[in-house]
Amino acid sequence: MSETGRILIEKLDIYAYHGVFTEEERLGQRFILDMVLDVDLRQAAESDALTDTVDYGRAVAVASAAFTARRYQLLEAAARAVALALFDAFPPIAGIEITLRKPGPPIPAALGSVGIRLDFQRED
Repeated sequence: MSETGRILIEKLDIYAYHGVFTEEERLGQRFILDMVLDVDLRQAAESDALTDTVDYGRAVAVASAAFTARRYQLLEAAARAVALALFDAFPPIAGIEITLRKPGPPIPAALGSVGIRLDFQRED
């Protein structure tokens, strides 16, 4: 039996000042972040101990801090900063999928959001 799997952190709502336009830098806006963390969950499934897995609350704190630590023009750069911070904080994470959405983009169109999805793999 295999317990490798994925930890899901969905719809993390963060207010930040990312974007290309002056208004985005000055006013800020909401961003929605989804993260899928590839982790070997066998030890945690057996031990039932938080120390044997990735602490969701700590992962949210690390991702939020990385996302807001500086201003990014592009969603791609902000997502990369989050992935690098999570890899640094949690050695058991082998891969990360990040979906990052901007729900109210400054685009003259009727749309729900714009965003990106990037996959990152730990490099040994």
